[in-house]
Amino acid sequence: MPMPTPAQNHDLAGCFACGTDNPDGIGLRFRAEDGGVAADTVAEAGWVSWRGIIHGGLLITMMDEAMGWAVAAGGHTGLPGRLSARLHVPVVPGTALRVRGWVKEWRRRLAHTAAEIRDADGTLLAECEGTLVVSDTLPVG
Repeated sequence: MPMPTPAQNHDLAGCFACGTDNPDGIGLRFRAEDGGVAADTVAEAGWVSWRGIIHGGLLITMMDEAMGWAVAAGGHTGLPGRLSARLHVPVVPGTALRVRGWVKEWRRRLAHTAAEIRDADGTLLAECEGTLVVSDTLPVG
């Protein structure tokens, strides 16, 4: 079975977090920033969990994606092996969010990464650390 190249590993059109053609997705658009990557978005009403609070799993998804893009900025594909997240402040719809991710350390086939989400005032809303397994080819399946 043929293996895709690193550029083919990620479905940039259909990805839930950053896909350009996924109408149900979050729609993050990452760019290089401050030694890592960043994307801006606004929390949508359809992302709530209960009592008007944005679902924590979506915040973690955004940070997971940021860490993956940080590894990609280094020329590799990273698959999450372990994530540890902390949600500091409840996020409500309409909140402007800046999602940042960066690689803290490269170690053989592992990338130790971090990510955070801040609001427009710079308040830390959530943070995450992750160990991503670096893989330049993924099985087609």
